[in-house]
Amino acid sequence: MKKNILITLTLATLIACAGPQTAVNSRADFSKIKRVAVLSFKGAKGDVAADMMTQALLQYGADVVERQRLEDVLREQNLAAESVLSPGTARKLGRILGVDAIFVGSVIDVKNNSAYIAQTNSSNPQNTINQVSGKTIYSAGSVAGLKDAQILSTTAEVALAARMVDVETASVMWSAYMSYEGFDIASAMSSISGFFVKSLTPIWPELKK
Repeated sequence: MKKNILITLTLATLIACAGPQTAVNSRADFSKIKRVAVLSFKGAKGDVAADMMTQALLQYGADVVERQRLEDVLREQNLAAESVLSPGTARKLGRILGVDAIFVGSVIDVKNNSAYIAQTNSSNPQNTINQVSGKTIYSAGSVAGLKDAQILSTTAEVALAARMVDVETASVMWSAYMSYEGFDIASAMSSISGFFVKSLTPIWPELKK
């Protein structure tokens, strides 16, 4: 019973989070954006973050170029990823790939999840959810052969920032930032990406609500 309560409370903690902080360029014309590309995010696990962003965009109906194709073009043209924000490079990539906008981003912070064994007894009860370095602890089940023992796991913490760049002008059309706790890094990044793309649905006609 206590284990179920722990898991239920933990799930509520993970789900109850604020949405992303976003900013939209009031002069941007989202109606002209038909096809996009996603560049690998800067920072640790940047490839995973880009994959999750691509997945979220596809789930909302966006037409997305294969990320490897974008990176192949950058390499073939001897271009650095940082140069995507320059007008000349952005327009060149747009023509080669047939895209109208490119998503770029950064992994601001990553704290992996961890696990350990905890034993409880009458003199050392461990029946509540605690915080360790900002992470939520939740029960992952009992340990066979050890009395009153259970495996405790901590959540992973991730913070991402992303921008949508118009290839014609290299102007930032939309930007967002969000931090999130998930059961692992990939699930945290997936949740953030979902929130990011959902924030675009009211302003980008190509996306389904």
